[in-house]
Amino acid sequence: MKTIKRVLFILLFLFLISSLTKNLFEYRKNYSFYEDFKNEFDQTQQKNTSLKTAILKNSDPNQIEKIIRNKLGLGKPNEVAVIIPLPTPTIPHTTPTPQPPYKQWADVFFKH
Repeated sequence: MKTIKRVLFILLFLFLISSLTKNLFEYRKNYSFYEDFKNEFDQTQQKNTSLKTAILKNSDPNQIEKIIRNKLGLGKPNEVAVIIPLPTPTIPHTTPTPQPPYKQWADVFFKH
């Protein structure tokens, strides 16, 4: 009778341990899914906010007029437009550093 109780106790213990490990793995998987979904949701909310801001900014009549005037290069009456050309890139020319005099003399006498 004692051995049957021990065997049943061990089987029950093994069942509980296996159930616990299964639940822990399932919890980790669900938690990682939750974190991924939450991060994606936050990114989508930020993008939504920025898009709403852009819509409000671009629907403003003054902003629309400013964009059109800047693209066409027009101005309002009694307004002076200053157009600054884009700078042309210049390549710096580096001059080699001169050799010391003793190397110059050595080259003259020993290399030729």
